[in-house]
Amino acid sequence: MGFFDKLSENIANTSKDVAKKANEIAKVTGLNGQISSQESLIDGVFKEIGKLVYDNKDNIAGLDLAEVIGKIDAAMAEIERLKTEIRTVKGIKVCEQCGEEIAGEVAFCPKCGAKAPVIETPVEEAPAEAEAAPVATCKNCGNPLEAGSAFCTGCGTKVEE
Repeated sequence: MGFFDKLSENIANTSKDVAKKANEIAKVTGLNGQISSQESLIDGVFKEIGKLVYDNKDNIAGLDLAEVIGKIDAAMAEIERLKTEIRTVKGIKVCEQCGEEIAGEVAFCPKCGAKAPVIETPVEEAPAEAEAAPVATCKNCGNPLEAGSAFCTGCGTKVEE
């Protein structure tokens, strides 16, 4: 009976993983839809600015665009907030030094070697993603190195080619 218990447990765990991934995909899809809406709003405001400029071509100096520009600024800020939320859902963070998107669990950026920011609520990584084959290990700490990394994600040591 142990075989069937283990099989049942594996099926249950796989089902949970699939449900979690489906939930992540649904959240990201919804957030991407909101980003598209904000981008459409920005396009509409650009058209509005163009119309205002054309309609006031004889008196452009007296044209006050602060209100319409404020709409663009607000939409762009919302897009950035939504992108940050997507990264949080996916367990990705951004290197504060170079702007590279990096995995949530790394301590140092593989591109520039800067200490990575800490994610307050780490997202569990799917087993298939965790099985990425490293091409080498760090000579300083032995941490597996991803292909193309310039710095170790475990200790921040520069990778020698």
